[in-house]
Amino acid sequence: MTLQYPSVLNFNTVDYVTFQSHEYRSNASGESGPATGQRISLYMPNSTPAVGNENSWGGQSMGEGALGEMKAKLAGDVTQGIMEVGNHSMEASTNAVVDRVKQRFEEIKKEGGPIARQVGMNLASGVLGYSASALMAVNRGEIYNPNIELIYQGPNLRSFGFEFTFIPKNPGEAQRINQIIKEFKVRSSASNRNNGLLKVPDVWQVTYMSNGAQNKNMNAFRRAALVGVTVKANATSTMHNSFTDGMPVATSLSLQFQEVDIILQEDHNSAPTNQGY
Repeated sequence: MTLQYPSVLNFNTVDYVTFQSHEYRSNASGESGPATGQRISLYMPNSTPAVGNENSWGGQSMGEGALGEMKAKLAGDVTQGIMEVGNHSMEASTNAVVDRVKQRFEEIKKEGGPIARQVGMNLASGVLGYSASALMAVNRGEIYNPNIELIYQGPNLRSFGFEFTFIPKNPGEAQRINQIIKEFKVRSSASNRNNGLLKVPDVWQVTYMSNGAQNKNMNAFRRAALVGVTVKANATSTMHNSFTDGMPVATSLSLQFQEVDIILQEDHNSAPTNQGY
């Protein structure tokens, strides 16, 4: 059974959005939870949510001056050696790391002056309570190059929300509105296992639809947790208005979702829509 609003919604001629709850499965399980509850089909809002594909990048200082540059090179050598463990024997991989480190220290000997001066400045800064760059700024109007690089931190989970307003035209539609609101509340709530544990709430598959099929010209969504359900009666009215049975004349529903998995290049390329996720 599908819960729909408005009741005259014609799936074959209009755009709309569907919400189907699914049993939660962790990403580590590699499984997709089965559908639960009733499918909900609602009119397409005037403004669909802006869904950003965001990634975290952050500045990372590798260390100040020539000493920082050398530390960054050493870190790269050690990391590369560790990543090669498994491609070669442990002994060969370890020897390769040692050889690289020795090579870097030979470079340090050759450069000598700049690094030696900075080591001395670092020792002085520890005694005086200032950073090496602060001492340089005060005395010479210079600072050590912080060697900052923009480093990729990882993809962010996406969040999005929908706003709907329900105005029932008859008692049957009023009943359906209440069923829709309750379905969202029930499926987004934890349930009691009666053993001191709670069952994780369902997650949702949100889909833009057009003419009875997924809309290929709008973004797709990952499974998403419904993290917030907000209901307000007569949100745009200056006073309370209801029908004779107490049903508000207008009911606003706000839904806030957060996807449970990150989105990668491969996901966009294999997405069921022309825009990807």
